[in-house]
Amino acid sequence: MEYVETMKTLDNLYSEAAEWLKQIRKSGLIAVVYHRDSDGVCSAVMAAKILKHLGCGSVKIVPCDVSTPAVTPALMRSLSELQPDYLVFVDMAVDQDPNPLVLLKQKYGTKIIVIDHHPMSMDLNMLDIKHINTRSADPRGYFPAAYMMYKIAGKLSGELARDHSWVALVGTIGDHGIDNCPDLVKDFSSAYGRIATTQKDFSQTKYGKASEYIMSAKASDDDGIETARIVLDRAINADAFLSAKTLKEWHANMQAVINHMVDNFEKDAELNPNANIAVYTIKTDRRIESVVASILSDKFPRMTIVVCRESQERIGCSLRNQKSADVSSLARASIAGLKDARGGGHPQAAAASVKKSDWAAFKNALINNSTKYPAPARK
Repeated sequence: MEYVETMKTLDNLYSEAAEWLKQIRKSGLIAVVYHRDSDGVCSAVMAAKILKHLGCGSVKIVPCDVSTPAVTPALMRSLSELQPDYLVFVDMAVDQDPNPLVLLKQKYGTKIIVIDHHPMSMDLNMLDIKHINTRSADPRGYFPAAYMMYKIAGKLSGELARDHSWVALVGTIGDHGIDNCPDLVKDFSSAYGRIATTQKDFSQTKYGKASEYIMSAKASDDDGIETARIVLDRAINADAFLSAKTLKEWHANMQAVINHMVDNFEKDAELNPNANIAVYTIKTDRRIESVVASILSDKFPRMTIVVCRESQERIGCSLRNQKSADVSSLARASIAGLKDARGGGHPQAAAASVKKSDWAAFKNALINNSTKYPAPARK
């Protein structure tokens, strides 16, 4: 009974989002802001398809800041220049700091919807901001944002959802959520043929490779993520997306770098067996820490993997643990007391960023805290 009620509540959330989007004034300017990863890119493409279906002509797609999926001063300046009538956030936990959103509402009268699946910090509906987050219905549930956009599309048109289910599939693979989304797999299989059923198997298909292309684009160039989004938006299918010359070259180059980093992990990482954590600092100008962390976590699913990379005055880290620890809680606990530090994400996958001067304190906190936050119970 609890499962049935949860599914009904989730279904209501998707209906609420669809109804909010249907109310958009066709002549209004709409900005869609997305997270710089596979799930975020696919969510943004799905949002664009939905808005086109609704007849909205003036849509501006904007990636989040390179450094963090938050409303940074730089992103705020871009949005202030646009002064959008409507603002759609996809795959971004902007509820962690809602002040910029409140300012946009007050200054420009912008109507805002947040469509997200990260653990919630607060309910933005209390601030008259439409907040669609699957965690509000099922705190332990894991449903990627691309899947959410597919479900919202289905509330508007079954054909719309089916035709673009392959896009949602790519994002869901990228966020390791396939096993929680059997209805997407079923709808995709109906439209495009049955090729796999599990996360592990789908990751080996061309749709898994499409997700890799997006992450390679992100790592190759600050504007690469937008290049990947534009190509994906225009592609009629996965084969067309994978045929893009620039994306193919980026992927080939990145795979060589990534493979080198993965191969050297056990030799170069700082292993702490008693704390069940490995801290691995990679030296590269490529933003590949999240990809490397994910690959290593698949190889060592019960170990907390922390892959770090220096960038200007900061050190950014990707944390992963598939089985035994809640790395989101670990990241948040370990930045406590550090000025201008950021950390959070999902229990299995999180990120953190600290100033170089705070690196030693942060690393020690990670090691000391690594056994204090066990993985949450799963349904």
